Amino acid sequence: MMKAVILNNTGDTSQLSIEEIKIPVCGADGVLIKVKAFSINPIDIKIRKGNRFSKKLLSDKPSILGWDLSGTIEKVGENVTTFNKGAKVFGMINFPNFGKTYAEYAVCNPADLMKIPENIDFLQAAATPLAALTAFQALKDYGKLKAGTKVLIHGAGGGVGHFGVQISKYFGAEVIVTSSESKRNFVLELGADKHIDYQKVPFEKQMEKVDVVFDLIGGSYIDRSLEVLKPGGIIISIPTATNSGVEEKALAKGCIGIAFKLKPKPEDWKEITSLLEQGTIKPFVSEVFDFDNIREAHQTLEKGGIKGKVVVKTNF
Repeated sequence: MMKAVILNNTGDTSQLSIEEIKIPVCGADGVLIKVKAFSINPIDIKIRKGNRFSKKLLSDKPSILGWDLSGTIEKVGENVTTFNKGAKVFGMINFPNFGKTYAEYAVCNPADLMKIPENIDFLQAAATPLAALTAFQALKDYGKLKAGTKVLIHGAGGGVGHFGVQISKYFGAEVIVTSSESKRNFVLELGADKHIDYQKVPFEKQMEKVDVVFDLIGGSYIDRSLEVLKPGGIIISIPTATNSGVEEKALAKGCIGIAFKLKPKPEDWKEITSLLEQGTIKPFVSEVFDFDNIREAHQTLEKGGIKGKVVVKTNF
């Protein structure tokens, strides 16, 4: 038996309960991970509260949230040759289906895993996968960043945003960010070239035109961002609940709009792991919670203002 966080229904954090359930079976082509840590992502909050994934998860028993994890391999399927028992690994599991990582053990496809670089720990590793892959794919595949590209990043101090700043600098871009004043030093230390406090003066009133907008907020930020986007420029909007119409709005302004959808690719995961090993990107974990405090972890991310990522350690 193992402990797992079960989503009983949509709603507030009282719908999350810790229960004893059977350890999942990995099968010949999978691996069983003893989870050391997992991270909380905004999509987890949305599913808990109710979105297009919620009904499917609630019917997929046991209903366990989560995609990001780090841990050690407990068991290897007989057809698996890429990993051995005891290996320290991390990954984004079974996306876009459910990874069920809020648990003591999780079953994984070896293709979703990489060995944890020696220069990061289990907490940092768990903080990385979904957020870093989102930023990397959005900026590389859609933003087509290169040396000299001017990119504006909204929400730069959060989970995806703090990776976005570092990845943009890796590609040689000039990085302008919006965030609260409390995150100013944080985003500048990540490598941002210019910080704009969105709470003082509207960002569109105090900046030059840019080539790419990486939008992690959506809603009115789409329309306002188009005011500072060069003709033919690209806006990539991430939040599915608030990025409706970005393609049409951008087209009307002579720009390109992208409603981003993450598509995991092993080659991207391998490159991100290499960037971690080199120290080119560094995950920032601002809050760490024990497994038993899962409700508090959700509440902390939900209230906003977090730098980097919220991570839960299992301590099993």
